[in-house]
Amino acid sequence: MKAVSGLVVGVVLAAVFPSAAALAAPREEGDGLAAKYPNDRGIAGDRDVLLHDDFEGPDLKRWDENQHAAGTGIYRGKTHVHSGKQSVQMTAEVPASTGGGLIKWFNPGPDRMYARFYVKFAPDVNFVHHFVHIVGGRDKWSGFGKAGLRPNGTDFFTTGIEPAARGRQFPPPGVWHFYTYWPDMKGSAGRYWGNDFSPEKPIPIPRDEWVCVEFMLQCNRAPRADGEQAFWINGKLAGRYTGFRWRTTNDLKINAFWLLYYVTPEALRRYGDGRVNGRYTVWFDDVVVATKYIGPMKTRGSSSGSRPGGKFSPPPGWE
Repeated sequence: MKAVSGLVVGVVLAAVFPSAAALAAPREEGDGLAAKYPNDRGIAGDRDVLLHDDFEGPDLKRWDENQHAAGTGIYRGKTHVHSGKQSVQMTAEVPASTGGGLIKWFNPGPDRMYARFYVKFAPDVNFVHHFVHIVGGRDKWSGFGKAGLRPNGTDFFTTGIEPAARGRQFPPPGVWHFYTYWPDMKGSAGRYWGNDFSPEKPIPIPRDEWVCVEFMLQCNRAPRADGEQAFWINGKLAGRYTGFRWRTTNDLKINAFWLLYYVTPEALRRYGDGRVNGRYTVWFDDVVVATKYIGPMKTRGSSSGSRPGGKFSPPPGWE
C-alpha cells in the first residue's frame, strides 16, 4: 500500500507524510457491530452507535442539515433499495444543480468515528467532484468551505472516501481513494488541495450494484502524530494509513458526518466526455455511524460480508 499525493481537478502533489500500514493482520475485518444485529434491526440502540438510518421513515429528520433538498429525497420502489422498501436518492442535474448532501452534527464529538453505508451508482453515472466525508471542526461550520486551505491544527480536518477519476484509466465513477485535509498536508503553488491516499492496486467502483463502504478516522493524541484513517469495501480492508497529526489540541473533535454527492461542470469537463450537462443519480441505504468497527449487514444464518438486496462483482485480482 502507498500514500499518494493530493489530487483535485488536475493538481498532483509530492508524497505525503503518513504511511500505509501493512494489511496482513487487520484489526477490523468482516464481523463488527452489525453481526449482532441481523438486518441492522436494533443496531440504533447499541451504546457505540451514533447514527443509524435505513431510510424507512417518512422523511430525513434524523439528519440535521439537508443542503440540497431539491436533489435529495426518499426513494420508494423495488429497483434501487438495498434492504427494506426505501433508500435515499441524490441526483445532480448539471449544470442546474450539483447533487445532494445530508449532515449529522455531533456535539460533543468523538475522537474516533466509523461510518458504514451502502451505495449504488446509476448505470449512466459520470465522474464526481466530491463524496462522503468525516469532518472535524472547532465549531459547527469550521470544517466546511475550506477548499485550498491548510488546517492549522486548531480549526478543522476532514477526510472523504471518494471516487477518483485517475485520468479516465477506469470507467466512471472511478476508483476508491481518500481525499484528506490535515495540518501536515502538502501544498502546490501556495494552495492546499486535499491529499490523496490510494491502495497500490486500484479498486474500481461498479455501477448499478450495491457496495458496502466503511471508513474510519482516529484522531491523534496531540501533539503526537499517531492518528489513522482506513477503509473497507464489502468488509475487506482496502487501505489503512497511519502517522496523522490531525490536530494540535485535543479539544478539536470530529463533529460531523457528511453524506455527500457532489457533481460539477468542472469535474465533468475535466474527467468526463466533455459534456458539462446531464442527470446523474446515486442511492444510499443502511447508514450506520459508530465509535467501533461496524462491518457489513448480516442476515440470520449468513456468513460475514453478506449483501442483502444487492450483488457485488469483484474487480480483477480482488479476493
